[in-house]
Amino acid sequence: MSTSDLAPQAIQRNEPLREAVYARIVDSILSGHYAPGASITEAALSRALQVSRTPIREALLRLESEGVLSSALARGFTVRSLDRREVTELYPILGALEGLAIRTAHAPNAATMDTLHRTLDELEACDDAVRRWRLDTVWHGALVAASGNQHLLSLTTQLRVNLSRYELAYMRETRSRATADQQHRETLAAVVARDFPRAANVVEEHWRQGMELVLAWLDHKPAQA
Repeated sequence: MSTSDLAPQAIQRNEPLREAVYARIVDSILSGHYAPGASITEAALSRALQVSRTPIREALLRLESEGVLSSALARGFTVRSLDRREVTELYPILGALEGLAIRTAHAPNAATMDTLHRTLDELEACDDAVRRWRLDTVWHGALVAASGNQHLLSLTTQLRVNLSRYELAYMRETRSRATADQQHRETLAAVVARDFPRAANVVEEHWRQGMELVLAWLDHKPAQA
């Protein structure tokens, strides 16, 4: 896949502008078009998305507030580099929030259960890092949404966007996901049995182990410039 294939695509007229611009930029970061450390310019995005700079700047400022981008005077925006400390701070927060959501969840309805089963089947059969991340996000999002707590869903979604820089970089280099898939199965089995405390414990351990794997990977990868 070429770099141009990963570039942000023009906004269609029938799309809500602000959310569409934000989603396109996020997609470009997730796909690897903008890797950690890469610069993002309003002018280039304006040309690619065929929109004015105002919604682009709003989206970039939003991503900066979410911890995905950094900015400096006269240098514009940059995708934040990978940082060990950030991993140790954010992964436990995500695990705790998802655990809280699951412990306070209602029994998922039939549509949610279908999403959980179907998405997990697709996830286990998928080898593409970006596709795996998207399926994983849908799966965890469905679990959190079952709590009915929109604030928890918003917070976990924001954290996932930030952590995507780590998860995708790690997943592109490490193909074995058997442990993560097994933890997903254990979580789903507990949800089916309506043992929500057990499901929450497995999810929290899932994110704890994920943090340890990413930290070990960061410790052995070449330092960023």
